[in-house]
Amino acid sequence: MVVARSRSTPFAYNDAMWAKYGIPLSARANFLDPKTKQAAKTNLYNSTEYAAQLPNRGTTLDSLLKQGAQLAVCSVATRGFAGGIAEATGGNTDAIFDELAANLVSNSRMVPAGIVAVNRAQERGYSFVSC
Repeated sequence: MVVARSRSTPFAYNDAMWAKYGIPLSARANFLDPKTKQAAKTNLYNSTEYAAQLPNRGTTLDSLLKQGAQLAVCSVATRGFAGGIAEATGGNTDAIFDELAANLVSNSRMVPAGIVAVNRAQERGYSFVSC
């Protein structure tokens, strides 16, 4: 199980959301494309082209999810990112939240709070690892 919460939350969004909102997502996540040193325009954790530059060493989220991993996405953090995007673009927070929630990477689901998902997984014997 992988839980995307806090600043890792945008990596649960598909490339369409990164293409559309890459600048505010990168700013809020404090993340830049390591090759260009600019805001990312795709979900780099789903790209094998960044193996040497990212901690995942080329293992993509999609490859993990195809092996049976499940991705829980923090609704609280998603709402925060939606608010930041709305502020940056003049958009509507609720509409952007709905758009982000509808554009998650495969085999993911929104959970009310990522930290609660982590705690529930620990109660069931999973270990917490943070990179």
